[in-house]
This record gives sequence, C-alpha cells and structure tokens, in this order.
Amino acid sequence: MRRVKASFELRLLDPTPADRADVDKALAIFIQNTSPLLRTKTNQIRQKIGDPTTPEGTFYFAGLLRSKSIIGFAMFGYYPNSKLVVVDHMVIDRDHRGDAAFYIFAQLLHDTIQGLDLEIDFTAVELEDGNEYGSEQTGGNELVRLLGQVGFGKVHADYFLANIEPVNYEAKYPGILMLRGSQKLYRIRKEDLLQISRGILFEHYLPWYRDFFGTQTGAYQRYLEHLHQDFANRLGNQPTVKVNGPEADALIASPANVPVRSNEFRVGQYIAMFAAVAFIASTIIYELSVPPHWAIPLLIAFVAVFGGIVAISSGRSLEVFEAAIQFLRGGRQKSRYPQIRPSSKDAEQTRRQLRNRKKDLAIGTGDTQD
Repeated sequence: MRRVKASFELRLLDPTPADRADVDKALAIFIQNTSPLLRTKTNQIRQKIGDPTTPEGTFYFAGLLRSKSIIGFAMFGYYPNSKLVVVDHMVIDRDHRGDAAFYIFAQLLHDTIQGLDLEIDFTAVELEDGNEYGSEQTGGNELVRLLGQVGFGKVHADYFLANIEPVNYEAKYPGILMLRGSQKLYRIRKEDLLQISRGILFEHYLPWYRDFFGTQTGAYQRYLEHLHQDFANRLGNQPTVKVNGPEADALIASPANVPVRSNEFRVGQYIAMFAAVAFIASTIIYELSVPPHWAIPLLIAFVAVFGGIVAISSGRSLEVFEAAIQFLRGGRQKSRYPQIRPSSKDAEQTRRQLRNRKKDLAIGTGDTQD
C-alpha cells in the first residue's frame, strides 16, 4: 500500500482484501460519472487490478481520498518501450468536486507517478472533445483548462478516440490529446507524436482488450492499425505539430488587448488639449472682461492645469511636481528622477575610479594585505 500526501490523499489500489471496499467505492464513482459509451467495463478493471502486468507494461489504479473516504478514481499505464504514461478515466464524485479537488487530484497523480521512479518522456491523457456522448468528466474545455494548470498542453491535430468494443462503428469519437513532457511543450515532432499514438493504441489499448476479445482480437488490432494510419494521414507532411501555449486555447485568461499609442498620436492629443485650454482661457478672460493685471496670472493658472494633465497622462507627475516646487523656491536642483542613465562604459569607469581611491587610501593608512 503506497500513500501520498495528507488532507487529500491518493492511494494506489491493490487486489488485497483490505482494499476491496475502496475498490468497490471507486468503481461506483466511476460508473456514476462516466458515459457508458466511453466507459471501460468494471469487470475488466477488477481483473486487471488482480493482474496488472503485460509484456508491454503495467497498469495502475488509484483512488482519491478525502478524510479517509474515496471520492475519485483514475487508471494509468506505463510502457517502458515508449517511455510513455497514459492516464485514463479521471473522475471525482459529483458532491466532492469543489475546493479545487480536480486540480489536487491531477497534481497528486503526477506526484505519485514521479514517485514510482519510472523513466518517462511523455504523459498522455485522452479527452472527449465536448460532451456529445453524455460524459461530464471525460472531456470538454473545462478539463482542458484544468489539465493545462498542471502542465499539460493540447495537441493541435484532429484526433479520434479508439472504440472500447470490437465493433467498427461508423460514428467516430472526436477526442483531444493532452501531453505533458519533462519540459514545457510548445511543438512536437510528427515522428514523436506518431510514436505516442502507437504507444497509446498498441501498448495501452490492445494489451488491455486482447484478454477479453478472444477471437475478435485480430479484427480489433486491424481497426487500431487503421485508426493510427488515419491519424498519420491527417498530420500530412508537416514536420512538427503545435502543442498549445496556455493562452492559445484559453487555458489561462489573457488580459484585454490594450492598443499601444504612438508618440505622434500623443503629441497630437497634447496639441489639441493645449488649443482647448487656450480657447477656454481666452473666452473666460474676454467674457468676464478681466483686467490685464489679472489676465496673466489666470493664463498661468490654466497653463499649469494643462501641464498637470499632461504630466499625469504621461506618468511623470512626480517629476513635474518636484520641478514646480524648485521653481517656486527660486532655483533648480538636481532631480531625484534622472531620465538619462549612464552608459555601461561610464559606469565601469566610475567603478574603476572608486576602486583606485580605496586602494590609495589603504596604502596611505598601511592597511594592506600580502
């Protein structure tokens, strides 16, 4: 029995009598929260829990617990030949989906996989593209976003989920392939993506179902070959395939685009503002018949208001305020907000002079080291 974390806890389920009640509870949650059209049969899951090893790899089964009660279920397989982990059926009971439970589930699952000391290049998760087949937890943009928060990226390619029965259905299951690598993925080579697809189909799906399909296994394998070839054909000749940066698929909300205004636009604004201030000031002086000895201070006041508006809009209000104070004091002082930074050459020359002065001072006081 291996356990991870506290509060929320992830437990890898074993075929022991002690785990039997937890397995029953986990599978009940799985049935209640997964579409029957996309759901692996529970009798198959029970059999694989008892015998999880295949020539291609190993299946693992996990329960998410909170306060020692099972609230979620997940399956995953590891395939050393492809250095690939494939995660299936991450579901959480409807009454326990708050408090960031899915995010915690995904992170705990990742931590558990890392704790198994497996050599992994990629972790893959297949999702239903939308909820057309009645599933609330196997697909949709919400799961894409949540997986994006724990490091997965959406592969930008038309993708279809494999059937879970040995029947060549006319209807295809549109899917989304999410990938996580050891480093953040932005693009993936077509050859690597096809290798991942082959690993999912022939190291994950086929070893599972060949134990249950009997004489139909050959037909199912040919169906998987056809599905894989269709995927390769859709990729075409593109050498790489995009894997989203978070903003590309709205995994993380982007700030609103704020247009950047050119200097010419700003100058035009200031000229228009100054013209408006001058017009208003002149109109007021004319209409009120302001005496000449009051007209000049009034004009200065209006210009000061205009200058304040310009300073605030340009982000230099502190500098303008300091300059005004210095002007009222009757002179100019060195601003604490210098606009011209010394060049790197000047800065290095200054540092060299300071070092020489310190050295001369040390020699003069006899404070030297051998």
